[in-house]
Amino acid sequence: MHFRPAWFCTLILCLSLFFVPLAGASEKFFWKTATLAPDGIGWSKHMKEIIFPEMEKSTKGNLQIKVYWGGVMGDEEDYITKIRIGQLQGAGLSAQGTFVACPPMTALGLPFLFNDYNEVDYVKAYMQESFDLRMSDRGFFMVGWIDQDFDQIYSSKYPMATLDDFKKTRFIVWYGPMEAALFKAFGASAYPVNVPELATAVRQGVADGAIGPAVWVVGAQLYSKLAFVNPMRIRYSPASIILTMDAWTSLPDEYRQDFYQQRLELGWRYTNLVRQDNEKFLNAMLQYGVKKTEMKQQDYEAIKAKAMEVWPVVTGDLFPKAVLDEITGHLEDFRAGKRLTLEHLLRLSKIPDSDAANPEFIERIKQMVKESMAAYGHDPAGLLDAGSISN
Repeated sequence: MHFRPAWFCTLILCLSLFFVPLAGASEKFFWKTATLAPDGIGWSKHMKEIIFPEMEKSTKGNLQIKVYWGGVMGDEEDYITKIRIGQLQGAGLSAQGTFVACPPMTALGLPFLFNDYNEVDYVKAYMQESFDLRMSDRGFFMVGWIDQDFDQIYSSKYPMATLDDFKKTRFIVWYGPMEAALFKAFGASAYPVNVPELATAVRQGVADGAIGPAVWVVGAQLYSKLAFVNPMRIRYSPASIILTMDAWTSLPDEYRQDFYQQRLELGWRYTNLVRQDNEKFLNAMLQYGVKKTEMKQQDYEAIKAKAMEVWPVVTGDLFPKAVLDEITGHLEDFRAGKRLTLEHLLRLSKIPDSDAANPEFIERIKQMVKESMAAYGHDPAGLLDAGSISN
């Protein structure tokens, strides 16, 4: 798997910092958040190893964090409700929760919208500010736009290599109305469940198919119940970290500026580790004995064509057409050869409307970009203008 940067997207999972002053100590902060991510693997592991230590430094030890892992605080709609009434201050959300928090972001989950992570990262750079504003309209600050995965198709019965396989399958539906529309287009039957019930539904065999991320399948230890995985990139699924806008703006300027200056570097490291994990988990399932589906090109094209019938059905209903037009416009630019500049990335490393980053910071970012790409064997031309990081 090639390294495909996601830089700006996160100081993540845990930089969902809603900081709340502790009584009698105006410079102390306490943050409570919840996530469906299980403790100890993938997203949570890297939060503890990369993000938490840096947060400790950034806030000079004035931050206390309480994370409710693994869905112990309910599902993601529960999180959003609890945030609004003050029981939680932030949440790490899967695609389903992200779409509930900010319906315009549902456009990102359209089937076959993106081909790879280079395209995702390019669109992130240009759509971050747009989605930040849309989140703020709903009272949220989006600390990080991260990745769930390019979700895979799993089945306990069929290889999912043809449209006929889809028609025979009873799918678990957890992703929301976009997914329900997709299975309807395929002619598949569906069994709606809430996310915390997914693993139980698979184990009990109430359905024999699902679309989801590799890290979740491994974390929930469901691979022993599955026979096939089709890894075609049927959809890109975003994830997000949110907190209340009031919480974000209550932070001292010093802490917020430090966050912005670190989000590029730490987000780059974090997101690419998560992407590597997703590939590792997929390979681990294959080694365990889950069979990888091989498809004929004509069957792939037939599935893609049927899936894309969903686009006009949901556009204007689940999200505004203007949002999709923005995304596809940027994709057209990228596919025509346009690339990001360092100056654009640096815009994402400072508080909006503040002064430009200082020369030392710019040089540090240049060096970080070059070293990170070299470490992962990635060609900078895949995403960045060659002159952006030259000395």
